[in-house]
Amino acid sequence: MDKNFYWWSGIIVILVALVAFLVIDSQKEVAVLNKCDSLRIRPLTAKFFTWDGMLELNQKGEYQPKCI
Repeated sequence: MDKNFYWWSGIIVILVALVAFLVIDSQKEVAVLNKCDSLRIRPLTAKFFTWDGMLELNQKGEYQPKCI
């Protein structure tokens, strides 16, 4: 085997590893975005429309999802 074969083999292995990493990372990001979408779509109670209710929900951290 010549020197060029080892260089090209190394480059191909690195490119395949990079593509695999990007695919796995993108799947993780899609899952995070889907979770955020599901947290934003929820039934609104009367607390969301009164000042005291909004303050109470905001103090609990439930007024809007953390991902927004």
